[in-house]
Amino acid sequence: TTKGALKHGQTAEWNVLARPTGLMTVVGSAVDVAYLFWEAESSLSSDLPDTPPSSRPPSPSNAAEPQLSRVSSSFIPHITRCSPDESVMMPTKDVPAYLDKALLALGLHTEARTSFITYWLPSFLKHNHVALRFVPQVEYEAAAPLDVSPPPDLVTRIFMVFQGISADRIGGWQKARERSLEPVDFWNRLVGTEETRQRDPTLFQVLEWGGMEIQ
Repeated sequence: TTKGALKHGQTAEWNVLARPTGLMTVVGSAVDVAYLFWEAESSLSSDLPDTPPSSRPPSPSNAAEPQLSRVSSSFIPHITRCSPDESVMMPTKDVPAYLDKALLALGLHTEARTSFITYWLPSFLKHNHVALRFVPQVEYEAAAPLDVSPPPDLVTRIFMVFQGISADRIGGWQKARERSLEPVDFWNRLVGTEETRQRDPTLFQVLEWGGMEIQ
């Protein structure tokens, strides 16, 4: 049983039989699905749940990286923004290739990467330049708790926020542009994914990906 919940009364719940192949069968029916989908409206309140859910084992922290063990309020859906200090910025034509590399570093397999890029591509194409960033898992879980029973061995939740950057603002995004040319493995450390365990086929794993366009 999988249940996702936001603090302000929005929930989504599924009861499925998960198979080692990654396919799921909806309990009580003969329907097989490859993934589950949910979406929610952001609340105007900046309240966050008191603690993150316990279904995801904590990722080891690297002392040289920003510490993500304490829940912060830096990801509040209705007010969060991209900034030159924490994002990458690039021409829209470069976004698909960049995302493919970043999502691979974050542990997404080929089908998941393709689905992610295909889903968001129409939104990217509305802009000439795009700024984007990935949200640390501990912050995302605080905003959108996930409960899975029985508990998985590993939960990976990849959530991207992005916004279009108009031509008259590009000059203020030079730092983010330079960051987009650097190796993408810093996202792995920032988000808090566990690369070695993600590659272990014996583990019961949950992979979630999603995003939000900042208007």
